[in-house]
Amino acid sequence: MKNHFYLDGWGPGRCAVQASSLLLPADLKEAHMAIREDFRRARSESEKEARRNEILDAAEALLLESGNERFAIAALADNVGVSKSTIFLYFANKEELLLALYERAFIRTFTQLGERLEPGMSGRAFCEAFIDSLVDHPAMLILRAYLAQTIERNVALESLVSTKTRLFEHGSAISEKLERVMELEPGWGVRMLMALVNLTSGAVQADSLPYIDADMLPEELADFMHTASFRNIVLSGAELIFRGATGRPFD
Repeated sequence: MKNHFYLDGWGPGRCAVQASSLLLPADLKEAHMAIREDFRRARSESEKEARRNEILDAAEALLLESGNERFAIAALADNVGVSKSTIFLYFANKEELLLALYERAFIRTFTQLGERLEPGMSGRAFCEAFIDSLVDHPAMLILRAYLAQTIERNVALESLVSTKTRLFEHGSAISEKLERVMELEPGWGVRMLMALVNLTSGAVQADSLPYIDADMLPEELADFMHTASFRNIVLSGAELIFRGATGRPFD
């Protein structure tokens, strides 16, 4: 199964999903014995953090392969080489794991965006950098659509508050840099980034290219599909947001 990404879009390609093998009661002992010893031996905080990151790495790979709706802890445990109960030693439930994965993707996305901000860059250059940063970290795009609707509703309040606090702090730092680089009025950096992030949520759901082979479509329809791609939708909306926030030309 392969994941497909498009130059003007994003997302998991169409793929067949293999059903996870079900363990019969007689198989449970054998499966338990197969649990990786290095996970059992983790004692220090640094070791536990390394195990947690390994689980997140495997979770991200599975998410990009199967999508959120087909993401399953059983499949993740198989890929890592541990039992489901071992996964739950590091994350209280599936949603807490996905929230941690979203947080990591969010921080990586906006760290990359911050590194791409340059004094004097045009609105188009900024918006292209914003889109590129998101496309480089598609886990954020996939999970964003489910964040408030499903994931956050099933996470303990303490975990949700701590995650939101870290996201706010990181987003605020990038917003302040954006204000300096783009010479925006105070407060407009965070407003512009929030508007752009919300724009991407709708663009992801409107883009059909990740799931359709455009080469199999009539030429006119294929051209239209590319026009309504994630990148083009976001870039068009981003121009309106940038002009409204700055009163300056986009190019």
